[in-house]
Amino acid sequence: MTFFTRTRVGLAAATAIGTMMLPAAAFAQKPGDTTDYRPLSSYRVEARAEFWVNLNLCSNPITVDIRGDGDTDVDFTIYDERGNQVYQDLDLDDITSTTLNPNVRNNQCVTYRLKLNNLGNVWNQVQVTVGNNYTNGDAPSVASYRVEGNADYWVDLNLCRRSARIVADGDGDTDVDFTLYDRNNNVVAQDLALNDNADFTVTVNGSANACRQYRLKMHNLGNVWNQTSVTIWEYW
Repeated sequence: MTFFTRTRVGLAAATAIGTMMLPAAAFAQKPGDTTDYRPLSSYRVEARAEFWVNLNLCSNPITVDIRGDGDTDVDFTIYDERGNQVYQDLDLDDITSTTLNPNVRNNQCVTYRLKLNNLGNVWNQVQVTVGNNYTNGDAPSVASYRVEGNADYWVDLNLCRRSARIVADGDGDTDVDFTLYDRNNNVVAQDLALNDNADFTVTVNGSANACRQYRLKMHNLGNVWNQTSVTIWEYW
């Protein structure tokens, strides 16, 4: 297994499929909340297509971290509420991160637009995380994935704090096994119980400037797909 490559056979979209006429929505912080809110949303960007996401920004400054599945080159452009381009990444990968300074006053959120442009010949599952640089575990990141019957689904996790709790909850229709790997492909946690739930707490020893990369494998042993949510709390 190559660490940063995901097999497409048997995988399906976690969210909307196809080029959308209307932008999808990415969550942001709760207005006036001093704790960090790092919600994660996942979008399927079709081959040779664009996908638009609304970013609801409620604090200043704010970090936007974007990571594709590694299969194609994806370009990223962000526009402010007036339509002005405030960020662009046109390099030859599908990863980017930036800190924005939206005009947030009196707890009034503003909406930016993110354009994801997939330049490859296959679809790319892109994760968008919106939040500040610090978190105390009070507000988790959540994403939902469709794991096809008798198939594996891989999720890349970028963990940046001392420890993390990872909770997976399926829809109850099938048995799903969960295995967590570090960047060297070592198994750091595993749940092979006869259900579709898992609850891991792992020591990460990360920092704001030195995140650690992990991969979560979800193996669906049933004959039908299972909609599985993954919730992550990160702690100092």
